[in-house]
Amino acid sequence: MPNTPTSQDRQTTAWPAVFLLWFAGISAAMQFAKFSVSYNDLLEHYQMGPALTGASLSVVGIVGLILGATAGIMAGRIGYRRVLIGSLLFGALLSFIQALLPPFEIILLTRVLEGFSQLGVVVAAPTMIARLSAPHHRSITMGIWGTFFGVAFAIAGSAGKFILTHYALSGLYLSHALYIVLMAVLVWRLIDNDEGLYNSPQANDSESYFRKLARIYQTPRTFLPALVFLFYTCTLVSLLTYIPNFIQSDTLRLTMQVVLPLMSTVGTFSAGALAQYVMRPQYVAWTAYIALALGALAVPYTLDYDHVFSINAAFMIFFLGMIPGAALSMVPRLARNSDEQANGYGLIAQLGNLGGAIGPPSFAALISAYGATGMISMIWVICAFGAVFAWMAARTE
Repeated sequence: MPNTPTSQDRQTTAWPAVFLLWFAGISAAMQFAKFSVSYNDLLEHYQMGPALTGASLSVVGIVGLILGATAGIMAGRIGYRRVLIGSLLFGALLSFIQALLPPFEIILLTRVLEGFSQLGVVVAAPTMIARLSAPHHRSITMGIWGTFFGVAFAIAGSAGKFILTHYALSGLYLSHALYIVLMAVLVWRLIDNDEGLYNSPQANDSESYFRKLARIYQTPRTFLPALVFLFYTCTLVSLLTYIPNFIQSDTLRLTMQVVLPLMSTVGTFSAGALAQYVMRPQYVAWTAYIALALGALAVPYTLDYDHVFSINAAFMIFFLGMIPGAALSMVPRLARNSDEQANGYGLIAQLGNLGGAIGPPSFAALISAYGATGMISMIWVICAFGAVFAWMAARTE
């Protein structure tokens, strides 16, 4: 791709590069999705029981939970393009190892190490996308980026299931390895290798690591978007898991298990468009949290009517899906340079993993004790905090 100005405010958007980086993000998100769709097969092959097999799904997020902010700092020092290519190649190596179906202890080790690969991609790729986007497209490109996780699960649920059926576990993990290698090669060949395009000239490399780390948490421009994102990740997986259980009709329940993730993805992309052309992303997030709270308010009145309940659930998931698109769009809008952008995305990865860890068990406990009332109460608390942090982010600008 041709050389481009190093200015923060490009005049044109490098759309081929943006979509290539998006596909690279999808390959990283498949590190989660491939074990999700193959859970039952893993359970049967290794006979390790639900607890340990389930740990192989979630352990990838531990690295992001612990080192999210650190990754933002290190990526700025090493170079975003280098981090991205290295992370993709490392992820491919780990998938090749998994395709050999080694002992389960090795599988768990590769899953922990995949956390480094995944974290490198989700910090470097969106920072590069923001730098390769013109100001009048930046919220759109962040909205596109925000769909990568849902798209990965959709692909894994269709093509991944097909591969699993015909070529078993080895075929699925080998296919992922080949895909992620392809992404690394394409990024290496097609994305401009001038790191100056992605790094800001204002970067302060003389500042100590611990001072930088402290500053990340003390800076509202980097911390508030991550807090907005935190309450989204507390909620999404929980609602996608538990809402269908309130639907009495088996057929409608299965249909909604497909429809709800799609509504989330549509909401994420819509948030990017709204943030670009209608309102600031902070207000998009604030509106989405308020709308989600209103949808929760209607739940008790729709529980006895499956179709009405399902429509309301789709409405809730759509607005919930808008929140990550808005939070991701906040980062380049609030950040003063690429270092702050990377730090913001690192914090989003860190707090996102925290939300994913604490949200589902919290919802499960409340639903088990209080039914739909427990779910509604949790949603209201989450929406209250999320709306407040979105409002604070709006005042920061």
